[in-house]
Amino acid sequence: MGNAPGRAGVLLINTGSPGAPEPRAVGRYLAAFLMDAHIRPLPALPWWLILHAFILPKRKVASAEKYRAIWTGEGSPLVARMTHLASGVEAALARDAGIGGAARPHVPVRAAMVYGEPSARAALDELRAAGCDRVVAVPLYPQSARCTTGAALAGVERALRQMRWQPDLIAVEHYAEEGRYLGAIAESVSRAGFDPARDQLLFSFHSAPVPDVRAGDTYPAQAEATARRVSELLGCGESRWSVAYQSPFEDRRTWLAPFTVERMAALGREGCRSLYLVCPGFSCDCLETLWDVEHELKPAFLGAAQDAGFDAAGDAPTVTYVPCLNDSAAHTDLLAHVIAKALTLRR
Repeated sequence: MGNAPGRAGVLLINTGSPGAPEPRAVGRYLAAFLMDAHIRPLPALPWWLILHAFILPKRKVASAEKYRAIWTGEGSPLVARMTHLASGVEAALARDAGIGGAARPHVPVRAAMVYGEPSARAALDELRAAGCDRVVAVPLYPQSARCTTGAALAGVERALRQMRWQPDLIAVEHYAEEGRYLGAIAESVSRAGFDPARDQLLFSFHSAPVPDVRAGDTYPAQAEATARRVSELLGCGESRWSVAYQSPFEDRRTWLAPFTVERMAALGREGCRSLYLVCPGFSCDCLETLWDVEHELKPAFLGAAQDAGFDAAGDAPTVTYVPCLNDSAAHTDLLAHVIAKALTLRR
């Protein structure tokens, strides 16, 4: 009896969002994000000087305008979706716990951000107050990378040290190989109207620094594997799908390519009539999908098609964006399964 596992709690972690769509709040968020050792391209002191003198003054203003364009009545779209998702996963775990007759302790689930609010520290405080002595940390990046998963788990460990709390920490470092994940992405593409005999499918993942890959990060291999498996589920031939990377940061490092904006322009020039864009590395829609897709990626494709004269025949090219899984039933089911498996393996 003394070896029985204690009460578990769950932390769903994402990168973060500013607290408001205005330059001061955006500047604070970007400063925390870009100074992270997993992100910054230089040692702390020279990078801090470059960041605050040359990058943030302009970027915080430009980014604030973008955030204002996507802000909702609930505030940040990412934070709102994460909050709903955490509630859905908690309900799914409670429902699954009731199957089979033997009641199991309620598993509280909290959303947290590596940078910004709700913070990992605040969410962990709630789990400790709820009596948890095991914490399942799930960075919501299906494919793991040092700059995403690594930063998220380091943030959790940092918060635990600050709290002087040592629960049994169970880290879920990736879940892109899960059949439920692959099936959910394929179903979302199919539900959007994709026809593998007619349409092109572009998988867009967040870019990552090439030095990380050279140091052993397997992120691009994971991204490629996800795209291939989803394409197989859709019955999509090799010539009908491709992989690209979006949102590289403007520093001196090389970032994973081809870049999505360039790949979309190339497809437009090549005469693609119907393009479906899916971003399976993003668990919830955020600035990089809600703003970038509409204002940078779609115009790159449509503008290139127009310049090449492919919109003159009457059937103008189209781009269909496939939303992220967000707080859908398929996503809550997937995460509940991943969490339950992690807890079972740790017993």
